[in-house]
Amino acid sequence: MNILIIGGTGILSTSVVNACVNRKYKVTMINRGRRGAFINPSVELIKCDIRMKNQLDFLLNDRHFDAVIDFLCFNEEQIADSISIYGHRVKQYIFISSAQVYNTSLNKIFKEDDEKPQPLWSYSVNKYAAEKLVKELCTSNGIIYTIIRPGVNYDNTRIPYGIYPPMGQHWTLCNRILKDKPIITWNNGMNKLNLTRAEDFACGVVGLLDNEMAYNETFNVVGDYVYSWREVLEVVGQYLNHKVEFIDIPVDFYANELKYDNEALRGGRANNLVCSNEKLKKAYPEFHTQYDLESGIRLTLNYYKENGFFKGYSCSFDAETDRIINKYLSFMGKEKLALKYSPFGEIGTKESVRNRLKYYCIVNKEKSIINLLLRGKI
Repeated sequence: MNILIIGGTGILSTSVVNACVNRKYKVTMINRGRRGAFINPSVELIKCDIRMKNQLDFLLNDRHFDAVIDFLCFNEEQIADSISIYGHRVKQYIFISSAQVYNTSLNKIFKEDDEKPQPLWSYSVNKYAAEKLVKELCTSNGIIYTIIRPGVNYDNTRIPYGIYPPMGQHWTLCNRILKDKPIITWNNGMNKLNLTRAEDFACGVVGLLDNEMAYNETFNVVGDYVYSWREVLEVVGQYLNHKVEFIDIPVDFYANELKYDNEALRGGRANNLVCSNEKLKKAYPEFHTQYDLESGIRLTLNYYKENGFFKGYSCSFDAETDRIINKYLSFMGKEKLALKYSPFGEIGTKESVRNRLKYYCIVNKEKSIINLLLRGKI
């Protein structure tokens, strides 16, 4: 098979690329080439900004593919552009949507036809609108489509937790555990969800390629295992041989303090998201979940250790977590934590000095003079 992948170096797309290569498929991928370490050497790379329509048309010329898998569409405008570029060049158009399209406030096991979207989260609203446009444009233009909904996924570079540090700095969560600094939970960490390693997700995706049972259909591509956020942290703690300290903060209080993840918490991570993969297994009976949480997390944390912990430590995430915890404790009339800057692997470096200052500014940012400094007013 001849497969075109839009993206190819993210958590999910890297595993799908590798799975296709392992099947001896011819794989071409389009991205900007900025994550060279994650580009499979067996694929053809078309280096291009995917939003540059005219340049893409020129580069692709009259090429045709058995399937295109688009990982990088998040709204209707992007879908319209994607189908206009790739639709006439492929037999099967595959859109990677999200299980977050479901109205998770219903608190049920979600099947593909259940109510959508989750109105509290614009990501959910936009992904669902994109799904509807895929069906409309592909149907009107005689294009075979398949819509895929991943749940929450992780790989060697991501520790799966609901609110997490920037990519490549997820060891910050481990660092907090090792330094006896509490991790924030909400709803006591008991929200349930399918947690799927990217390799298992890729197994499901490749099984839907050129599969007639997948034509013009939508699938939850999730693993069999369901866990809570608290269980994730407990497994990480077991690996580190260190007790995890928790502090539970109400969803609204925590969400109000989050700069970027406000909607993601209220509309997503604070709800259960358990999805059925029954339809996937009927279309592709060979699908199986290889990794449970313990085996999958072990691979992730080993990879971090073996690869220099990537960027290692996010001072901003660490400081914001401490700031929010102390603000909540103050609100509750409880004793605050003793704030401590606890970096990982950077003692005595220039970066350590910069991060120490950054940490101090963030944890104290509600003090008037610090606030002005952070906003560039001084």
